[in-house]
Amino acid sequence: MITSKGCKIYIPAWYTEKGLANISVDKYILGVYAIVVEDSVYAVNSVMAMMQITPDQTNRVKIDGDEYLEFVFNANSTVVPNTNLVKVDTLTYVVFDAFIQKGNVPVFMDYEDLGNIFNTSLKYAGTRVGSQREVTQLIVSTLARNPNDRKEYYRQGITTEQDKQKVKPDFVSLMSIPYSATNTMTKLGGSYFSQGVVSALVSPSTRPERIETILRK
Repeated sequence: MITSKGCKIYIPAWYTEKGLANISVDKYILGVYAIVVEDSVYAVNSVMAMMQITPDQTNRVKIDGDEYLEFVFNANSTVVPNTNLVKVDTLTYVVFDAFIQKGNVPVFMDYEDLGNIFNTSLKYAGTRVGSQREVTQLIVSTLARNPNDRKEYYRQGITTEQDKQKVKPDFVSLMSIPYSATNTMTKLGGSYFSQGVVSALVSPSTRPERIETILRK
């Protein structure tokens, strides 16, 4: 991949802590990143593999208060020297843990980007995680919340394409007791009992859910 006008790539700094980026002499990053041209237009690259990049300059920058790595590529320089990527079948687990379970979603990813994150897992990682796109999108729909009220699902307040452009979702962790557990039984029966008790007291259930009714019988 060669850039004719120059571009920049951005990844969260925490990629290096999770083994999703190596910024030593030979730089490798997870193929989920933002690529920016002319400092005004960007797209999200989404490939479930580690990609070598050859930036002309590397910087640490702050975006919305979080630390990101900025890779600068001058005009006519090579961005990715080899598009024949090595399959690593454990990569999907690391990505699922970081993005879904822990809710660490980069600022450049939106509702649809996260829902499609595992679309290339079979081709590039050799695993069937996310091969059923509907399952991933269902999980993501429970994690995406209204930024003004995290107890409200993002999908409930978005009715038009214009709404999606105006309002970006907040993402919560799949393991978050206050937000991911929807009934008292789930809150009290999980691993984080103290958090569950507080959540059950602050936000009590208004009606029993179907699973609670079945178990009580």
